[in-house]
Amino acid sequence: MVPGAVDLSAAVEAGISEEMAATTAAGAAALTGVVPMATDVDSIEFAAALNAAGAAYLATAGEHIGQRAAFSGAQGLASTANVAAEATRAAANAL
Repeated sequence: MVPGAVDLSAAVEAGISEEMAATTAAGAAALTGVVPMATDVDSIEFAAALNAAGAAYLATAGEHIGQRAAFSGAQGLASTANVAAEATRAAANAL
């Protein structure tokens, strides 16, 4: 393992997660703020269906963002653990 490369990957994943969260939040109103074009039942139901689809997308995107953020954290933890293990091994070998 190359800790610097893993740290860089973790930083990239964190950046992607932040960007996805920002763009998803920016589009939330458009995805869930659909209003009926008219007062007829079809327009009302269609608007409700679009709002439901938007809400489902936002939920899925939120889960995906959370998973990417967790992956980033796991990479950082793995890098730190590897560095600590290598330091411990080097100290033990020096004895």
